[in-house]
Amino acid sequence: MKNLLMSFVLLAFGTITMAEDVDSFEVLNRAVFEFNQTLDEIFFEPVAKVYKESVPKTAQNRVSDFSSNLDDISTLGNEILQFKLFDSVSTFGRILVNSTIGLVGLFDVAGDIGLEKTDEDFGQTMAVWGVPSGPYVVLPVLGLSTMRDLTGTYVDITENVDVTKVLNITEETALLLVRAVDTRVKLLPATDLLKNSDDVYIAARSSYLQKRQFDIFDGNPPIEDDDF
Repeated sequence: MKNLLMSFVLLAFGTITMAEDVDSFEVLNRAVFEFNQTLDEIFFEPVAKVYKESVPKTAQNRVSDFSSNLDDISTLGNEILQFKLFDSVSTFGRILVNSTIGLVGLFDVAGDIGLEKTDEDFGQTMAVWGVPSGPYVVLPVLGLSTMRDLTGTYVDITENVDVTKVLNITEETALLLVRAVDTRVKLLPATDLLKNSDDVYIAARSSYLQKRQFDIFDGNPPIEDDDF
């Protein structure tokens, strides 16, 4: 209940600060983006490359599958809130199969038997509820977002904390770092593409906003004239 109340406080704040300009905080956003880029070049990207090249692929797959199973738990809640009943039944099946036969999510057995993975977050849920995206924002370390997605990220993170509260601080921190590295490895191809852009900031912003539209409309976004 506390998490739900806090989410509505953040949502109210996001609604108040919404503006017609998709990037009304561009000056600040660019500064934070540059900071994140520097941090990524110095730390995250090198770590991701070492992880990808040094850790056996089998071990990497176990990390990815375990992380995916945790994400399915959040997805299930958001599918229920979006009244996607068929998808929620399928996701519940994935969680049940992977948490048991798949050894607590270390193996994606559900995918092997035809239970396809879907991804839903609270930012998408709010979009389905009709909440506007609000201005585009770049967060230190966390990266690209919007006011709506910022609220959604808070809710999703707190829900993940509830799921992993059986872990101690050291275990939870280790899990967070491993999942972060796994995510960064998956983004390596996109990083190479962005580096070839004339304006990396504009390219990253456009890619993020278009992907969010794609996610919200389940791969069939409406055609818009807006230039991100």
